[in-house]
Amino acid sequence: EVLEHVARAGFDPRPDKRGRTNAEEHYRKHVERFREWPPGTTLEAYLESARRVILDRRSSVFTSRYAGYWQLAVIRRAEELRGPGGSDWVVVEYRVELGHWTTVFQPRDLEHDFLYATKREHLRWLRRRN
Repeated sequence: EVLEHVARAGFDPRPDKRGRTNAEEHYRKHVERFREWPPGTTLEAYLESARRVILDRRSSVFTSRYAGYWQLAVIRRAEELRGPGGSDWVVVEYRVELGHWTTVFQPRDLEHDFLYATKREHLRWLRRRN
């Protein structure tokens, strides 16, 4: 039930001062600029891929505090989601206090760039897959 809730949460839908939503900003950064997803991936497909990762039984799940905020993260091998600039893993992170995703991306180095980032503490695995 928790993962179903997180899958439905999505990014915060409120636009920023420029009128862009968090979903649009992350899409532009990770799909268009860094090309982490395959060419031709639409915003809708990017968001749907995050939902699939969250609900996939092969995904790993953990909680942690990041920059002082409780978060739940879901990690899965990128497989079909890997684009020319992508990596081996897809990460979706949900901030409990906000009730929304904070990021959906493919870290270059999962351990250094994500799991053991300097602002992350109290990491607790709820489900760990290889």
